[in-house]
Amino acid sequence: MLNKKTSLIAVLLILIIGFSFKTILSNKKEPMKRRPMKSQQKSIPILTVKNDDVQLDFEISGHLSAFDEVEIYAEVSGILLNMMQRFKAGTHYRFGELMIHIDDAVYKNTVLAQKSSLMNQLTLLLPDLSIDFPKSAENWRNYLAEFDLEKPLNPLPEPVSDKERYYIASRNIFNQYYSIKAMEATLDKYQIRAPFDGVVTAAEINPGTLVRVGQKIGEFVNTDTYELEAAAGIHDVQHLQTGLKVTLTSNEINGEFEGVIQRINAVIDPTSQTVKVYITTRDKRLRAGMYCTAHVTSQPISNAFRIARNLRVGENHVFAVKDSALVLKPIEIVGSDDRQLIVRGLADGTHLIGEPIPGAVTGMKIN
Repeated sequence: MLNKKTSLIAVLLILIIGFSFKTILSNKKEPMKRRPMKSQQKSIPILTVKNDDVQLDFEISGHLSAFDEVEIYAEVSGILLNMMQRFKAGTHYRFGELMIHIDDAVYKNTVLAQKSSLMNQLTLLLPDLSIDFPKSAENWRNYLAEFDLEKPLNPLPEPVSDKERYYIASRNIFNQYYSIKAMEATLDKYQIRAPFDGVVTAAEINPGTLVRVGQKIGEFVNTDTYELEAAAGIHDVQHLQTGLKVTLTSNEINGEFEGVIQRINAVIDPTSQTVKVYITTRDKRLRAGMYCTAHVTSQPISNAFRIARNLRVGENHVFAVKDSALVLKPIEIVGSDDRQLIVRGLADGTHLIGEPIPGAVTGMKIN
């Protein structure tokens, strides 16, 4: 029993000594100092408005098409003759070069017969003219001397008086003359010549086959000049004008091409709310159907200022800073691109926030 009491007293003494020692050490230890809190306020960049002439840069895209493209139809009938250069897709022709020749032998002989009849009438007319209108007889004699059955008719001599005109009309000269001129025009349709430098893109008839009136023969396009049809936004198109030069690029070929705005449609597409802009360009590497992008720099927009798109509040307001507080300012948007807006309505010297503030409201104080 004595040993148990002795052990219990020893344990209690050890606990008391340990607690006392811990208390002494705790009193000597200096209290921990808190670190000062860093300011959580964020600095806001400020823009100062200075209105000036601003140019708008944007892109419009579309597909190229040939500026001149015609479908060729037959206006006369006959057998299509074989040419040294066959009328086939991919064949190139220069302006005025013969592309198609329809057999005109029969019709040509008919025209020659009518010319011969007119020549005979003029020959019979000369003796009477020499008596009744001696002053005009020499003109008609010279006309008859230059008469060539193989060449187109020259204009008839102009009568010097109404009496002479009625006299000649009574001999059916005018009727024959204009009938032959109409036949000559029809005879020309047996030969179809290139209306411009270009290439055949479709040929639908072969030599030796019968061509009928109204039958489609093929298609012919100009390979010298191309046109880009592109859609521009309503805000952008108001800063464009005909004659403005643009730069064209294509993913299909390297390099840049110069283009010129030739036409701007006056009608807005109700589906896309865009306006069609037509740009012409010339380059031997271009092809119809190629997709191109036009890089446009607009005419200078006076008294305007650029801001980032994300600074707009609602439809037409921005936050300005006045006396360290936010205020809303109305703006007029006169242009835009993918990243920026071009606006009017802000006075020079106005301070705008340079980046959006989450939860910003009118009257909020900022540093």
